[in-house]
Amino acid sequence: MDFCGNELDRIVGLVYNLILMKTAKIIYMTRHGATDYNDQDLIQGWMDNHLGLRGREQSEKLALRMKDCKLDMIFCSPLSRARQTAESVNQFHNAPIKVIDSFIEMDLGEWEGQNFHQIVKENPEIYHEWASNVDAQIPGGETFRQVFERVMPGVNEVLAAPYESILIAAHAMVNRAILGRLAHMSPLTARRFRTDNCAYSKLLVYEFQDGPHLVVDTWNDSTHLQ
Repeated sequence: MDFCGNELDRIVGLVYNLILMKTAKIIYMTRHGATDYNDQDLIQGWMDNHLGLRGREQSEKLALRMKDCKLDMIFCSPLSRARQTAESVNQFHNAPIKVIDSFIEMDLGEWEGQNFHQIVKENPEIYHEWASNVDAQIPGGETFRQVFERVMPGVNEVLAAPYESILIAAHAMVNRAILGRLAHMSPLTARRFRTDNCAYSKLLVYEFQDGPHLVVDTWNDSTHLQ
């Protein structure tokens, strides 16, 4: 098989990168446990709700799942439900926890505190536009593209942190945005990933000669909750 010069150079470079590849970081990610608002189908966004009974049970199960994982550092959202989830996991690790303000959940504006299915029934055009268009906005809230942009300083802080094994405890929309940033996805692609309460995700960051590359080892695994 014949290769042109540019193609051969690309293949040689790829092989060279693979030889030099080493794991720079393991990034675990989770969404907070369920709140009473989650269980009542109420929209919460920036509302600072605590974990409900089911959420506390979920966070304990996640903690047991991650008991033998090495954790050097935990980054979390400023909202209580994410912080409580991080603290539950941390009971077996005693890692430092740092709040990243830009990892707060999407601002859902005028819909916060409202029943989700009722809102969708009464505002089908707004909802479907918001669900399919990363530049669409719930009245008074954020677009997904705005969330995608604002998480970037936090993502850079995580990548620059001198720790090998990190947990991020945040939220549904924010975790999608963080994944998208780490994997160089478009906002539209990133939004399509499912993010369940207290699910387990594991990302591997490899250092190549041309910079860091992400491998998704596990995403949104909730088998420990069953």
